[in-house]
Amino acid sequence: MEGRILAIDPGGRRIGLALTDPLRIIASPYKTLWVRDEEDALKQLLEVIVDQEVVEIVIGLPINTQRQDSTQTKRVRAFTKRLQSMVDVPIALIDESFSSVEAERMLHNMGKKVGDDKGAVDRLAATVILEQYLAEIRH
Repeated sequence: MEGRILAIDPGGRRIGLALTDPLRIIASPYKTLWVRDEEDALKQLLEVIVDQEVVEIVIGLPINTQRQDSTQTKRVRAFTKRLQSMVDVPIALIDESFSSVEAERMLHNMGKKVGDDKGAVDRLAATVILEQYLAEIRH
């Protein structure tokens, strides 16, 4: 299958995004959405989905160490359900428990400070989620 996959690292005020190329070979950080509320987030996401011709979406689901749904997990599940009702592309949820930690490690390895660009952590976390998803669907 061909077409871009969009990865979403959802947060309260910032949402990190990553995209594949149309052949689904490379996952790259795309952008960070700065949102006012859920409605604004959905509106901005729909624009990206249309503009980038997204054919599949993967959303990072924060799962706690006890493997139980936290308040944030429930919020992401509800958000995913709303987004799914607005788009005609498949949406997958994937455990993103350590994506932000990995993103921060990547920034440190690049010699960048996490506080310099908070949106960079979100974009890189979305990229980690997307790379994990690509690895799963390739096997």
